[in-house]
Amino acid sequence: MDMANLGNYLLAEVMLWLMYAALLTAVVVAVISAVHSFRQRSESIAMSNKVPRKRIAWGVTGFTVLLLVITCLAGSSQPLIINGISYTDRFWLKTTDGLIVSSAILILIAACFVVYGVSGLNRKLKN
Repeated sequence: MDMANLGNYLLAEVMLWLMYAALLTAVVVAVISAVHSFRQRSESIAMSNKVPRKRIAWGVTGFTVLLLVITCLAGSSQPLIINGISYTDRFWLKTTDGLIVSSAILILIAACFVVYGVSGLNRKLKN
């Protein structure tokens, strides 16, 4: 092993463990937040200013989970060769592809809703 590259390997190991810790923390916080959000809602606040908040929350959660499942199942499992190393693990290839595609779709949907909100189209239709 070349001593000049020794630091790179040590840093890569630390970064991998930090990424695992960040992923675990994000998953735990997301699950706790979802459980807390759905448990704290009572039927009296299910509708707020004629907006069905409870239905919207369940719809967004269900759509996100469904999108993740569909994109992970439909993701490519074609082996990749990066820097001369072949990556062939079918699970991680499909999961990575699914997460990338899901992120792009969710960003696109969010951008569409921002444009819709800024355009004032909803207010124009009511008048």
